Amino acid sequence: MVQMQPRRREEPRIPNPRSARNATQRRVVRNSRARYRPIVLSLTVLLAVLVPVTGYVMLTSSMTGLTYSVEKAHARQKRLQDETLRLEDRVEQLSSDARLARLAAQLHMHPASTEIAVQLSPPQTRQQRIAFLSGIARWFHPAAAEKRRS
Repeated sequence: MVQMQPRRREEPRIPNPRSARNATQRRVVRNSRARYRPIVLSLTVLLAVLVPVTGYVMLTSSMTGLTYSVEKAHARQKRLQDETLRLEDRVEQLSSDARLARLAAQLHMHPASTEIAVQLSPPQTRQQRIAFLSGIARWFHPAAAEKRRS
């Protein structure tokens, strides 16, 4: 019996296996992306709408807060101006010549007949020293240490 030997093909079954493999890989990737495309598209649209709306709301609330701050500052400025005017009137009233003359008469004050200048000696201040260095300070300032003992 004659056994048939398998015939070797000279040409491959697929003419270019690399391009076939790449085509298969592209189909897998495209189908995988196609599954998520509606989700990505809806999230993109949602973000495109929400980001400007959120920015508008934030800017509007910030502007409202700043408007209230400006009004509060204007009210405070007006109140301080009114108080300043009132205090200036009070100072003017208290330092008027007629009032001071009336107070001087009540206190039996009269103009000085002679002017006397008195010179005061400058006040003596004690030099501050650190407490735990007082023994060492006596070595450098013996005169000050003797004054302190007496």
